[in-house]
Amino acid sequence: RRTISTMSAKQIITPALRAAVHVRSSKLSPELAKSAAAYLSSAPSGGKHALPDLSYDYAALEPVISAETMELHHSKHHNTYVTNLNVSLEKLDAAVSAGGVSGIIFLQRALQFNGGG
Repeated sequence: RRTISTMSAKQIITPALRAAVHVRSSKLSPELAKSAAAYLSSAPSGGKHALPDLSYDYAALEPVISAETMELHHSKHHNTYVTNLNVSLEKLDAAVSAGGVSGIIFLQRALQFNGGG
């Protein structure tokens, strides 16, 4: 299971989150507003998730896993999940601000896939 290890103890509340809870609450079901709020508040205090550094060298697992495989997996594969999670969160922020229920529902799969594994 993939995890993003950049969670901050201090959670942020974006304008879109406020909109989901207050302004747009008549357009969003309570379950959908809660789900969107949870995703939006999961962003680190800087607003973006970042690819964490490995605590060991790419070659540390040789000969079982090659350094080239580790580098490819970490710098390309894992980085793609982090990048796509950030893009999905930006889209969710816009959809919540606009009260776009179908957009919020559509983004749930991308958020689960890229952020949770």
